[in-house]
Amino acid sequence: MSNDPEESRAAQANALHQAYLVALVAELEARRLAAEEDDSSSSSSDSGSDTDSDDEDFPVSSAILDKLANLFSERYLKDRLLIRKTSELLDLLLNDYKINRPEIFRSYLRVTPQCFDDLVKALGPHAVFQNKSNNSQTDPACQIAIALYRLGHYGNAASTMKVALQFGISYGSVQNFTSRFFQAVTSTEFQNSSLKWATPRAKAEAMEWVEQQTCPSWRKGWLMVDGTLVPLFRRPGYFGNNFFDRKANYSTAVEIVSLPDLRIIDFSVGRPGSTHNSTGWRDTWVYQRREGLLRSDEWIWGDSAYPLTKWCQSPYIKPEKRHPDNKQFNYYLSRVRVRSEHAIGYLKGRWASLKGLRVSVDDLEGLKFASIWIRSAIILHSYAMEHERNAGQAIERDGFFMSGRRYMRRKKRFEREWKLTGHDRTVYRQQTDAEEEESLAQGQEKREWLKERLFAELGMELHPIEEETDEDMDDFEMDVE
Repeated sequence: MSNDPEESRAAQANALHQAYLVALVAELEARRLAAEEDDSSSSSSDSGSDTDSDDEDFPVSSAILDKLANLFSERYLKDRLLIRKTSELLDLLLNDYKINRPEIFRSYLRVTPQCFDDLVKALGPHAVFQNKSNNSQTDPACQIAIALYRLGHYGNAASTMKVALQFGISYGSVQNFTSRFFQAVTSTEFQNSSLKWATPRAKAEAMEWVEQQTCPSWRKGWLMVDGTLVPLFRRPGYFGNNFFDRKANYSTAVEIVSLPDLRIIDFSVGRPGSTHNSTGWRDTWVYQRREGLLRSDEWIWGDSAYPLTKWCQSPYIKPEKRHPDNKQFNYYLSRVRVRSEHAIGYLKGRWASLKGLRVSVDDLEGLKFASIWIRSAIILHSYAMEHERNAGQAIERDGFFMSGRRYMRRKKRFEREWKLTGHDRTVYRQQTDAEEEESLAQGQEKREWLKERLFAELGMELHPIEEETDEDMDDFEMDVE
């Protein structure tokens, strides 16, 4: 039998209802038989006697109805057991650790005390934290702190029950605080103030860094794009198979466009994990407005999952990558593009919930909530990075950054092992139309020019290109199958 009181109430009500119907039928039949026996009696005696009450005519069924009424007369069948909770931790965080132990405060809420105070000032006046009810809302600072805690943890630590017990609030409050916070963070005003296009100074610094890592001719490739998967804690009920990714997890896909200093300036979310990177790439603001954002001689670095074009450069793949010159080209490209992996690692190092999202994607609303969760994490990460940079904090020594790098290294090792098993069947070369073929040709021409400039400016000698053998073509076919 179920321990749920409501299920127990429903079972009892169903049994009483069945018993009532049986008793009522039996009593009606008994009354009919009694009436037939009384037909011989005089009509005068019948008319002169008082009729019995319904309760006397139907004693059993009436008693059952009384039991049904008693069953639903009270809201709870059993006495409610008080769950002992305390808000002591929340008080310590906001009134003690924030002032006296900022490192503990940051480990819980993933932002510095100054950043937290500025965040409360920015989001506190938002309409979602205001109401006209006689019962005022919880202090926005408390709501924001609890939502930040959820963002910064994953697994059971971020579950509704554990967060409620941790901070001494109700389960419903956890959900309400989180939803309000996300609504405020993803507002147009806050997002535009936190996620900005690169300033001329930031652009110049990015170009300088690329030139130091490679050669002067490569400096115009000052942006990079990369994709990542945010695992879901269970299979979605909403078109679940579409979320099954090539790493045998259920996930949602995210595309990140970043600078060498790890700042994220554009992203796209909401695609299922099975979606190819090139598809999510088309959802980004940079892709859709590239002609107005990038000059004709500028480009973005990506990996082999992205279509090769004049303005998006990717490494050589098999069999071309076996050529020594192309290997050298890929090496220098990876020296630049690795910063996109660092940017993603830093993001997940700060907001650990992105390592395993505890959101039930069982309908469209669930998918929207998962997307707004990820969107909020990216916006807040950019906001926090700006504050920490202004405070003079070095990224390379940040614990979140180092944790993220370790996470990304483990992820890459897993991906290499997965490929060795032969399960990774992603096909990067797809059929294209005439326009895409033209873009590909322009991208290949641009890549060859970049390779020539790299070798010339670094004083390296290009090797002659050998003709492809049948063995090379066999290897290529195996690579794309």
